[in-house]
Amino acid sequence: MSSVEHSIFINVPVDTVFEALLRVEDAPKWVVGLEEVHDVTGRNVGDTFAWTFKMAGTLTFRGKTTFAAIEPGRYLREEGSGDLSNVWEWRLTPEMSGTQVHVRIDYTVPGGALIGGILDKLFVERQNQKDLEQTLSNLQKMLEG
Repeated sequence: MSSVEHSIFINVPVDTVFEALLRVEDAPKWVVGLEEVHDVTGRNVGDTFAWTFKMAGTLTFRGKTTFAAIEPGRYLREEGSGDLSNVWEWRLTPEMSGTQVHVRIDYTVPGGALIGGILDKLFVERQNQKDLEQTLSNLQKMLEG
């Protein structure tokens, strides 16, 4: 499994950020590559949502994510399966008038260990890091207005 991570300061209260993370229907507005979220069953541990994700503008992947752990205002773990296996771990820390947001994404590139691993190191990891940084910037802009 490969991973990318990034942090950003968002100048809004921690509860505002956490609520935005749980409103997964709105995530396509700020998560790079996320085309669609549907079939949201709720916002508690064990609840799920389905998604469609487009990578590199051409490859379409579909899957389902489960809220695996929720500590309101502090921590959110989402575990995805389907065409792409992934785990998103969000950690929020109140800081002055805002929130320090840290996210780590663990993922598996399709294609088996050898081909997927080579593709990841040559292209996917760099692109995923860039997309994650843009995703957090988009969230920041959306929440700060």
